[in-house]
Amino acid sequence: MGIDIAPLVDVVFLLVIFFAVSTTFLETSGMKLELPESSASTEREVREIAVFLGSDGGLVFEDETVTGEQLGERLRAALSRAERKIVVLRADTGTPHGKVVEIMDLIRESGAEGLTVATRTKSR
Repeated sequence: MGIDIAPLVDVVFLLVIFFAVSTTFLETSGMKLELPESSASTEREVREIAVFLGSDGGLVFEDETVTGEQLGERLRAALSRAERKIVVLRADTGTPHGKVVEIMDLIRESGAEGLTVATRTKSR
């Protein structure tokens, strides 16, 4: 008789799947570089796609108040034009959790490849 390790393998496999699905991968450079200058280079503006969610459940996208349905349509259009398909959700602290999750689902369904929830740094 020996120790049956099949349940242990199952648990480890589930943990690997959980972390693989829940991890957000960010593109960061592994090296600090100082790029050379060029007179022919052009500066690209990276525009952030942001959704603002108020504590009352109100939504603002591209400086306009929108409904959930309008947000989905406008996000799809903005994401189709965007180079980086990452959306930043800026939700008020007092917003109910269920509403935040609802908007997160809407953002994912609209075609966003990444979702970032904006926070502020705690003061010490």
